[in-house]
Amino acid sequence: MPEKTIVVNNRPISHFDFINAVQSYAMELHRKTADQLDANEREQIQELAVERLIARELIFQQALAQGQIANDTAVQQQIDSIRANFPSEEEFYATLAKAGIDRMAYFRMIRQDLTVNQATDAKLAEAAPPDEAQIAAFYHAHPEKMRKSPMVRASHILIRTTPETTSEAQQQIAALRQQALDGASFADLAREHSACPSAAQGGDLGLFGKGKMVKSFEEAAFALKPGEISPVVETPFGLHLIRVTDAEEPRHLELEEVRDQIAAYLKEQNSARLLQDWVEQLRQNASIRIDS
Repeated sequence: MPEKTIVVNNRPISHFDFINAVQSYAMELHRKTADQLDANEREQIQELAVERLIARELIFQQALAQGQIANDTAVQQQIDSIRANFPSEEEFYATLAKAGIDRMAYFRMIRQDLTVNQATDAKLAEAAPPDEAQIAAFYHAHPEKMRKSPMVRASHILIRTTPETTSEAQQQIAALRQQALDGASFADLAREHSACPSAAQGGDLGLFGKGKMVKSFEEAAFALKPGEISPVVETPFGLHLIRVTDAEEPRHLELEEVRDQIAAYLKEQNSARLLQDWVEQLRQNASIRIDS
């Protein structure tokens, strides 16, 4: 990756930080490593990394100017928490050394991260919560979002298959289906024969909506009425029998039912705008240089 120089108010951002940011955003946004990105993706990710590193540095410098730096105790606690993921302290610091980071440099990196987080949290605390009029206005402006999707509650019996056992599994699940249709307890059959962990609950999978299960399983479940038992359903997990025990029809949600979710969403939007405006203000008063 070509060397990039980023200087914010005469403080350089290391190429090491830039590379780490690019790798992080590549995984977050594309589920790829940086070297797997195509040219357009790489350019977008690098631009994002530059912008966010500048924002981070501006916030850090502002926190320093206001005396809001994270204290040594908080920094050491964070390091100890990260170090606990390694087999030993020696291996932890050896891993840092391989990356070219000594103990003091790592301490400074964690201090900066915590300081930026603290300063950001303090700024976000200033975001005003939405009032009732704003909540109601959002509710009435988005009726398409104020609907509860259909849901079903189902139990199932799973018989796993392999190429060698397919015929036997088909015979077994057909026999179980006939027993259930003849009045045998579906829950008891699931407890005795199902290969799914839900067997302990009599096969009960609880309530679920569309998009939560494998397509063939979902289609079969939503085609049933409460009390009905499906034909044999095949999925990558094996062969299933499904019994729907309850169903909830789609319906319009009243304001009281979604008030808290709307308020949380609007507060999040207010916070994002506040943070963006703050960083933009810091940027307007800063000296920034980017060289490739």
